[in-house]
Amino acid sequence: MAAAAAYDTVLIHGIASSKNELASFADNLSQYGTIHNMEIGNGFMDSIFMNMNRQCELLATNIDSLDIPDAKINLIGISQGGLLARCYTEQYSHRAKPVHSLITIATPHMGFYDPSYSILKLEYWKNPYMYNDYIADNDFLVYMNNDKDHEMAALYKRNLAAVDNFVMIWSAIDNVIMPRASSRFEYYDILSAKRDDELVIDPLTESDIFLNDSIGLRQLYDTDRLHRIQVDCEHTKFKQPECYSGYIDSLSNYL
Repeated sequence: MAAAAAYDTVLIHGIASSKNELASFADNLSQYGTIHNMEIGNGFMDSIFMNMNRQCELLATNIDSLDIPDAKINLIGISQGGLLARCYTEQYSHRAKPVHSLITIATPHMGFYDPSYSILKLEYWKNPYMYNDYIADNDFLVYMNNDKDHEMAALYKRNLAAVDNFVMIWSAIDNVIMPRASSRFEYYDILSAKRDDELVIDPLTESDIFLNDSIGLRQLYDTDRLHRIQVDCEHTKFKQPECYSGYIDSLSNYL
């Protein structure tokens, strides 16, 4: 049996899901410490139709209501749940529970773009060919990533840069997140899309969000607190034993 974790861990499911689908994952994680398998609203339906900012607010309220004696918590978010985990970190951790380790699994940090899913009204939809529309119309990711100036930008950056670890697990065979590199905080180069009508991934360390240190990623990178781990599973398999049994021990290093 592994030693108990220093901090309680909050587990957050993704879109079109519920905490019930993470029961096995939560049970296996419990060997490393106390796990709170979190539900937001009614789970499945609210994860699809509830505004992401409202989901984030509910997550913060739910965390605040937990009886956690320690000074910090860990967050593990799967897919869309990873965006909610980061949203809590950026927007609420300074007045609720600070975050020791922020762990995201197959999460579209830099946005999602797949023309075959264009009917979806995702609040992290980002069409690289229509970037100006994203900046003008998005009410969630554009603020989370400080893609434009806003009054809370400095706070969001300060809170994210304060975590002890930011761990991103991504897959080269993810069959849902597009581009797959979004899960490791990379995206299409907007200039190439506009000028050359070509979709080319912009490496993290060459991207504006890193070079400008817009949200604190460069601070985390320079102090060895940013960790990107490749685990090649299909998207829905991350919460199943056949996949998580191969990476769950790695997570324990950060709990």
